[in-house]
Amino acid sequence: PPSSGRSGAAGEASPAGSASPAAAVDNAGSIGHPFVCSRPCLYFVTSGCLFGADCDFCHLPHAKRPTHLTKQHRERLRDLPATVAKAIIMPILRDKVAEFDPSP
Repeated sequence: PPSSGRSGAAGEASPAGSASPAAAVDNAGSIGHPFVCSRPCLYFVTSGCLFGADCDFCHLPHAKRPTHLTKQHRERLRDLPATVAKAIIMPILRDKVAEFDPSP
C-alpha cells in the first residue's frame, strides 16, 4: 500500500472528481506502464480520481489481469521433480521475457 495514504484500492471511499487525460500520463503510479507500474487506479476509470498527478496508482489502460496458478496447481508443481518443473516453467518464462524485452 502507498505510504501517502492515497489509494485506488477497492473497499475504500471513492474520491470525487476527475483527472484530465494529460494529468493521467504524468502521475507517479503510471511510471513504467505497463510492465512495472503500480496496479490500476479504480477511481480514475469509474468516477474519476481526485489525486490526479499525485495518485500512487496507474491511470493508463491495463489489459485484463493475467491468470494465476491456483493453490492446487502450485501444490502440484511443488510436488514435481525439479527437472520436470523446470521443463514446464522455462518456456513460459522465456515467453514472458520476450514480451518484456524483444532483443535476442
